[in-house]
Amino acid sequence: MTTPVVVAAVGLACLDHVWHVDHFPPTRSRTHASSYRSHGGGPAATAAVAATRLGAEAHLWASLGEDEAATTVERELTQEGVLLHALRAAGARSFVSAVLVEPSGERHIFPYRGDALADDPERLDWSALARARVLLTDARHPQLSAHALQAARRYGIPTVGDWSDLRHWDQTALVDHLIVSEECARAALGDQALGEDDLAAALPRLRSAEHQLVAVTLGPRGILWDAGDGVRRTLAPRVDVLDSTGAGDACHGAYAFALASGRSMADALRLASAVGALACTGPGRDALPDLAAAERLAATLPDEEQR
Repeated sequence: MTTPVVVAAVGLACLDHVWHVDHFPPTRSRTHASSYRSHGGGPAATAAVAATRLGAEAHLWASLGEDEAATTVERELTQEGVLLHALRAAGARSFVSAVLVEPSGERHIFPYRGDALADDPERLDWSALARARVLLTDARHPQLSAHALQAARRYGIPTVGDWSDLRHWDQTALVDHLIVSEECARAALGDQALGEDDLAAALPRLRSAEHQLVAVTLGPRGILWDAGDGVRRTLAPRVDVLDSTGAGDACHGAYAFALASGRSMADALRLASAVGALACTGPGRDALPDLAAAERLAATLPDEEQR
C-alpha cells in the first residue's frame, strides 16, 4: 500500500458569499450582480482542499462558530475529504466574507471576522500532526498557529507560511517557507509604492530566519522567490480568468503538497503556479485540479528566471 502524502493545515475556514458584479467600484447605489454563490473559503481550508485534490491526506485544524455557516463549511470540507479538527465555542459566530468579483475576475473581499471564536490549542487533538510531511499555517488563529509551528519544529516537519497582511508577523520567524501576497510584502518592507524591480531587490529583507525561503505571489505575473542564492521568478501560465477568489490559497496548498511529495522548491513553485492559475478558471473551488491536470500545465512553464 502506498504511504499517503500527509499535509497539515492550521488556520481559517470560513464561508464566502460571492457576487459577480458588472462594475466595480460601483457608480450608483445599486450595481447589478450577474451571479451569486455561497461556498467554503479561507486560506488554510482552501489550501487543504487543493492538497486533497492533488492526492494528499489533508488535515485541517480550525475554529468554527455554532451557526449555519459552520455547518456548511464542515459539510463541504468533509465532502472534499479534508480531515477536520474543529474547535468550537458556545454561541460563537463563524468568520464569513462578502466577495465581489469584477468582470475581469479580480476579487474584492469584505471579511467579517466572527465573534467569540475559540483559539485554545489545548482543546484539540493534535496527534495526527506527527504524521505530516509539511505544515501550512495562515496565522489567522495565532494560538493554534504558534502551537502547531512549535510542534512541527520538534517533529522536524517543514513549515509553510501564508501571510496576506502583517498580523502576527512575529510568527514568520518559525516558518521555513514564507510565501506572502504582494500587498503584504510591500507593507512589510514599509513602502506600498515599490516597483516590481525594487520589490525583487528588497525580497531578501523579508527573511526573518536563516535558510528561510521567501516568496511573493504576483498573480498573473508569477512568483518572485529567494532561497538564499538569488532572487528568481516562476512564471504564471496564461488562462481564461473567471474568478480569482482563493487562487493564492490554492497556490499555497499545492506548494505544501509538492514539498510533502519530495519535490524541489523550484518544481514545487511551478506546480503551485499552475494550480493557482487553474483555480481562476471556475467559480469557488470547482476549478481546483487533480494532479494530472496540474502537472500538464506546470510542464509548459520554463525553468525559473534568475533576476
